Amino acid sequence: MLFKFLTGKEIGHLQTGLILSQIGGLLIVFTGLFLLLPSSSITVNGGPPILVLLVAGLIKILAPILVGRGSKIAFWGVIVLSVLKLLECFVATIGNNLEFIWYVPVTGLIEVGVLIHLLSPKGWAELNASGDKETYDIFTPYSPQ
Repeated sequence: MLFKFLTGKEIGHLQTGLILSQIGGLLIVFTGLFLLLPSSSITVNGGPPILVLLVAGLIKILAPILVGRGSKIAFWGVIVLSVLKLLECFVATIGNNLEFIWYVPVTGLIEVGVLIHLLSPKGWAELNASGDKETYDIFTPYSPQ
């Protein structure tokens, strides 16, 4: 339902969760690059953790592709990374000024959407149905049987 207004086609819960996870990965990469810019209002003690953010972002971008190929281990990896990112978005704002409060809704809401879609019964049904196929195409609309 979420992407029906954008694409004109209904996609399943698993596909929506995987797309949102990739969007979250892109946000991690852009946040890391954003912290490299010189700023007097946002400072990071010890320097920005650019390497950690880039690696975590790339894993969050690539893991949904592995789930689409049928890897159940990558599915649990996506869920664990989403939970960690959800916890991190609250921890990152502790002690910072109010100018950094945008980070909670921007990153937190995406991770909540990922978890809702991936852990829903319909998402589980799609994941189990994808095990029957050799390759699961994330761009093919889901049709319940």
